[in-house]
Amino acid sequence: MFKRNKSIVLDCYTDNVYAYNFAKINYGHHYIPDWFKEMPKRKFGYMPTIKKCPGIVSYYKQSIVIPMWCDVRLKLPSLSDRVPANGNFKEFIDATTSHNKIDFSSHPDEQFLGFAKNDGLNLKILSPWYIHCKEPTQFTMTQPLWSQRGLMEHLHLLPGTIDFKTQESTNLNYFFIRKEKKVTLEIEPLTPLAILHPNTDRKVEIRHHFVRDSAMDIFKARFLGMFNKDTTGSFSDAIRKKKEIFLRKVDKVNNDAWEL
Repeated sequence: MFKRNKSIVLDCYTDNVYAYNFAKINYGHHYIPDWFKEMPKRKFGYMPTIKKCPGIVSYYKQSIVIPMWCDVRLKLPSLSDRVPANGNFKEFIDATTSHNKIDFSSHPDEQFLGFAKNDGLNLKILSPWYIHCKEPTQFTMTQPLWSQRGLMEHLHLLPGTIDFKTQESTNLNYFFIRKEKKVTLEIEPLTPLAILHPNTDRKVEIRHHFVRDSAMDIFKARFLGMFNKDTTGSFSDAIRKKKEIFLRKVDKVNNDAWEL
């Protein structure tokens, strides 16, 4: 009973000043689309509209959103464009952004060839946010289609269930199908990129932390499997305790909001 009333805490860390100051991970109710808010509940005075559907409101109110932190223009490769032999086309990604605090990558299609087939490719947007949770709570990540009318036809966020106790990365894995011609996509700041639904009825508390200098490397190292394992490949209690000390230090240093 007491555990049910206790909040699940998500500590969100970033070294990206733009994400921290302008595009924090936040509760989904902040991202209910404007078109939905502006729509009347009834059309012609008697016909109920989609605004009467509680499922959409609940979809946002019971979620957490990762928003875009800059302007992005993406040109997706066409069927005629050459794809590297290893399937990784990172160097071929044609992107224009409002600042350089964003990076892209991809998984070789050999890793999921049965799904990718001959015309599918993966595009990974490297998120500046790392989330840590002390509890192994599962979150279902999906694409907030109600907020992506201009993207949903071309860019598909691959869904999955994750927890932030065993890993902290929030990278966004997209899939797209190459067309006859290049497709140009515009993604504006604060566009919801991913929506997370906790698989629990407990309240989720979000805490934001700005990590200065190169301290963020500790999360990147752990994501690569170098932080939580020793030379034998086993989990190390000493390293785990070192990480916990670091997290407490970050919380203390970033107790006050940092401004740009």
